[in-house]
Amino acid sequence: MKLSPKQAKALESICDTFAPAAEGWPSASEMGVPGALVNAMDFNPRARDRQELLRLLDFWDSRLHGVFAVGKAKRFSSLPLEMRSRVLLDWAGSALVKRRAAFQALRKAVGFMYVMLEGAQPGTSPVWTKLGYPGPVGVQKPHAARALKAAMPDRDMEITCEICVIGSGAGGGTAAGVLAAAGKDVVVLEAGDYYDDADFDGAALDGFRRLYAEAGFAATVDHSVGLLAGKCLGGGTVVNYCTSFRTPDGVREEWAGAGVPWFTSEQYTQSLDAVCARLSVNREHNQVSHREQVMERGLRKLGWHVDCMPRNVVKCDAEKVCGYCGYGCAVGAKQSTVKTWLADAEQHGARLLVGTRAERVITGGDTAKGVEARTRAGHRVRVTCKTVIVACGSIHTPALLLRSGLRNPHIGQHLHLHPVSNVCGVFDEEIRPWEGTMQAIYSDEHRQMNGGYGVKYETTSLQPVIAVASTPWVGAAHHRSLLGRLSQTTAIGVLLRDKDAGAVKINSEGHPVATYSLSAFDRKNLRDGFIGAGRILEAAGAILIYSPHAKWCGFEPGKSGSIKSFAEAMDRAGWDNGRLALFSFHIMGTARLGSSPKESATDPDGQTWEVKGLYVMDASSFPSASGVNPMISIEAIAHRNACALAGRVGR
Repeated sequence: MKLSPKQAKALESICDTFAPAAEGWPSASEMGVPGALVNAMDFNPRARDRQELLRLLDFWDSRLHGVFAVGKAKRFSSLPLEMRSRVLLDWAGSALVKRRAAFQALRKAVGFMYVMLEGAQPGTSPVWTKLGYPGPVGVQKPHAARALKAAMPDRDMEITCEICVIGSGAGGGTAAGVLAAAGKDVVVLEAGDYYDDADFDGAALDGFRRLYAEAGFAATVDHSVGLLAGKCLGGGTVVNYCTSFRTPDGVREEWAGAGVPWFTSEQYTQSLDAVCARLSVNREHNQVSHREQVMERGLRKLGWHVDCMPRNVVKCDAEKVCGYCGYGCAVGAKQSTVKTWLADAEQHGARLLVGTRAERVITGGDTAKGVEARTRAGHRVRVTCKTVIVACGSIHTPALLLRSGLRNPHIGQHLHLHPVSNVCGVFDEEIRPWEGTMQAIYSDEHRQMNGGYGVKYETTSLQPVIAVASTPWVGAAHHRSLLGRLSQTTAIGVLLRDKDAGAVKINSEGHPVATYSLSAFDRKNLRDGFIGAGRILEAAGAILIYSPHAKWCGFEPGKSGSIKSFAEAMDRAGWDNGRLALFSFHIMGTARLGSSPKESATDPDGQTWEVKGLYVMDASSFPSASGVNPMISIEAIAHRNACALAGRVGR
């Protein structure tokens, strides 16, 4: 994307308002943030989003905006820092959702780049120095060979197989492994590239660009929820935090009641067992980091539930390296589908194509006939087959089905996100929250707040980019004061099991667009979860506690404010879209299983109601939110339905 000189000036002035130079802190423009943001927009496939940014920049530094913003016909870039800051905060607190959305998008984008970009010397940054952050750990296994033979086609191709699997993450990878082992001729299409141990160095910027959808900048249409999903061979299983919960019994009963009786059967239990065995799920690599010791201290003082995480790792280095595995596991301990199901698939003859995006499923009448795809270089790939499994994730699966002409009204509906954000606590002790096991313990104290709905409390490695995502900006100096105490900060993630849902549609270009708003029911549970997180941090001895709201909501236990004043401040700041920073690592439910096309997008075996031989096997299948980190549930559903399919295909 290219900017005009006027647009470039506007973007630079915005960036330097969020992050001006001060006392050893470089300005955003000195760090190259404006240019990096322009480059990042190339990862967004939606032309409309790019056009909207350009229009915003045209308006931002106009004299007309100055009249509206400060009552003077002056350009934003000519205003003193204090006035520019006031303009940004007016947008943050605006009654207009679009203005709040613009503020949140800009805040997150500038903050992300500011803490991710390296300085003049590779592997260093003056920002990291101010944070006390050591930077990336570097490649740990430089000579490790890539175990799989995945390749991107270098010419137009026509391929014939029995089953084409679109997507290689928890759902697609598992389905491919099961079906290939059953003797089926399988081709896997993956839009992302193949990276493995020797590629992972713990660098956030390259990690997001290479491994995440839209380089980590994907979000709902109004930017109220950031959407973090894997886009590489292995999908989310390469970048997730190894947390491996089985589907809770109560959720299994709920899903069985939604028209899929096998969820409460021994058959599904056997699939859960098989998945946990293949992924080596265990509780023997749960060294509790200092960050989590703080949470455990608070939980035990309150007398609240705390337990060890089950994790899919082998020979995990739970010291410094582990805290970087959101950018790929540098020591090869994480049992992603690359290490497990895809390896099984290739061993049994499956072909793995990367850098190859499925554009539509080919149908003939009401039957699947194949897939049309295109490589990043523009080469066309046509796969002819009688069975297609869609496992692109809960944003791209419904988009592909809609582009392919399916019109079941449940496709794209029932989008659940497990919205999550951090309540942060600053302590008198050094914590170095980016170190240690990604997630070793958790609390279910409030998982059952309202009829099976509530929150889980989890922490994660607080890398600078994760920290800045939920650090409120109410002025540059205040923001720096919070980031400058990162080494003494821990954050408790409040993960909501959302009852109500959003939707995914496609725009005129065929790209997915997600809409989502918290219902009153879910807002109450999230609010109670934030208060609970505040109580945990207070019990643990925090000297400052704050929420991720756009307006400042914080207190100093024993000195200024209380849990009650904290709750009141959050209520004043609001819970509507754009009022606080929310993210989703668990995107679910947009092509759900069920017993009838009136209630679901697919039958209990995952086959779409409209097209025979077309199946969905990923988190889209969930009848409702799982309430726990979903990887094991995704793989178990794919395992069960792939086993059932193996008995039918080629019969």
